[in-house]
Order: sequence, then C-alpha cells, then structure tokens
Amino acid sequence: MLGVIFFYFFAALAVVAAVAMVVTRNLVHAALFMAGTFLLIAFLYILMGADYVGAVQILVYVGAISILFVFGIMLTKRDRIEDSNRFNRYGAAATVVAVLLFIGIMLAAMGTAFNTVPAAETTSTIQTIANLFLNDYVLAFEFAGILLLAALVGAIVIGQAHFTRRRIGPKAASPAEGGKA
Repeated sequence: MLGVIFFYFFAALAVVAAVAMVVTRNLVHAALFMAGTFLLIAFLYILMGADYVGAVQILVYVGAISILFVFGIMLTKRDRIEDSNRFNRYGAAATVVAVLLFIGIMLAAMGTAFNTVPAAETTSTIQTIANLFLNDYVLAFEFAGILLLAALVGAIVIGQAHFTRRRIGPKAASPAEGGKA
C-alpha cells in the first residue's frame, strides 16, 4: 500500500515538473525542471521493480542529457536569459491541441480492457550487473570511462579556446606578419 502511495506521489510530482518545464519563461529553469522530471521518472521505474532501468535513467538522462542542455544554454551568449525563450501567439492554440490530445488518450485508455496478471516475484538486477561490470567486463568499463574523460577534457579545451577568442578579440598580427612587437 505504501508503494502505491509513493508511486502516485512521484507521478504527480513528475507531471507538475513537466508542466513547469513547458510553461516557464526562463530557459535555465526549463532545463532544470527537465532534469527533475527525468529523476522523478527514474523513481517510478525503481518503484515498479525495474531498478536497472531507473539507474540508467538517472545516469543517461539526468546525468548526461540534462547537463548537456544546461551547458549548451550557459555557453550560448545572451544579454538576458529571459529574452531567449519568448512566448508567441500560438500559445492558446497549442493549449487547445494539448487538451484535446489528452482527452483522446484518456478516452482510449478508459475504453481498453486491460488484462491484469499477478505480479511476479521481483529480484534485484543491480548486483548481477555490477558483478558483470566489475569482474567480467572491467576492461571495457574502464576504457569507456577513459573515453568519456577524454571527451570531457576535449570539450573543456574547445570551450576555453572559444571563450578566450571571444574575450580577446581577433588575433593580433605577429611580428613576422608585419605587426609591431
């Protein structure tokens, strides 16, 4: 019974975070609400007994995609962040379409007879996968970590070079090119 209460609680929070992501005017806040939505969906997976899928949801979506969005937003030059996500005249039409789509999906779901099956005994898959990663496939796991670290360092170097050029301006001519020393 407590699991059902937690499920509905996290599901309601996920819906609230998703709606907040769509209606917020600030692009950074939208990206953070998206990360929160992904995290809450991971909690739902864990509550349903799919602990590996929940862990992958946290690592891939919350840890990679959401943070990539935040980096992209922060590295893009803007005078004011509020000006980057303006509302337009199609908001009312989009709301009508969204409500009609929601009603259609709900009618289809309520008109479907779902066959219920007793829940099977769930066992944790985290221990098995951890043993595979850290024993049988440890070399591939370490190589993947090194590859991701190299990609991170490369992104920092490229971003730093772009930031330095933007602050300093065009490259000054060297003495060999006729510039003053």
